Amino acid sequence: MHRRALPYLAGGLALRSLPTRAQDLSQRATRMVVPFAPGGTTDILARLLSERFQAEFGQPLVLDLRPGAGGTIGTHFVAQQRPDGATLLMGTPGTHATATALYPNLPYDPVRDFAPVALIASVPNIVVVHPALPIHSIADLIAAARAAPGRINYGSAGTGATTHLSGELFRLMTGSDIVHVPYRGSGAALTDLMGGQIQMMFENLPGAIQHVREGRLRAIAVTSAQRSQAAPEFPSVAETVPGYEVNSWFAVFAPAGTPRPTVLRLNQGLRRILAEPAMALRFRDLGAERGDGSPEDLATLIGEETARWAQVIRTANITLQ
Repeated sequence: MHRRALPYLAGGLALRSLPTRAQDLSQRATRMVVPFAPGGTTDILARLLSERFQAEFGQPLVLDLRPGAGGTIGTHFVAQQRPDGATLLMGTPGTHATATALYPNLPYDPVRDFAPVALIASVPNIVVVHPALPIHSIADLIAAARAAPGRINYGSAGTGATTHLSGELFRLMTGSDIVHVPYRGSGAALTDLMGGQIQMMFENLPGAIQHVREGRLRAIAVTSAQRSQAAPEFPSVAETVPGYEVNSWFAVFAPAGTPRPTVLRLNQGLRRILAEPAMALRFRDLGAERGDGSPEDLATLIGEETARWAQVIRTANITLQ
């Protein structure tokens, strides 16, 4: 896992010091906006949280999927909501670390318009190909891409998502001419990959691992610096391409202006949910590393990731079509 996305206990409140139960936030259900289409990792993780949210906070968590424009439509919607803790966002690097470099007229400011709440998970991406392709390793992929420039298409959850930028960083570092095909979420891209309409993806590990286990996709590497503990049988891309490293993260945000006590109650309650042994098993099966830490730790991560990906976007000359 990317070292910047590791749990941060030092800056947060120790779990043992938290109250036994978070206070109720309002008299109605809490809404969590998922700004991507169903079937991807953002949706999967939000559903896991929804299973335990009522037991922790005393009210249900209702998921509201609002996909489109690389996650920015749903994210902008949350930025416009009342800052009372009743509407939350499951954000990603695509909504909070890359959007400012991609969208010259972005309708929200990822820092000014949001209150960071809690890091939920960090995951590597996994390089998957259609099983019919004679590609079994990163070396095979590089050779195939060089032999047939522009013939290998890779899908993503949308322009600016780490599932896209993983491919662009790979292209820059290897000189491989692979072609990006953006989708409105990973679910549709995975469907087309399994159907043979595209040839490969750099998909989040939780979104792809079950398809790999059932033989519908072939995995050839993970994008973390080292092998994933959840899937150690797959080498890292860095074993063939030294220095290559990409990790995705998923975090909860509230609209800016949300009272500090509300943000802290959410942070503490979500961290308790993530610390449950049963949740640890669910995350392990998905290949995800549970998040932790304070809202300030999440803000630091966003700043670091924003600077990193802005450089990649400039170097790769990525623009919205």
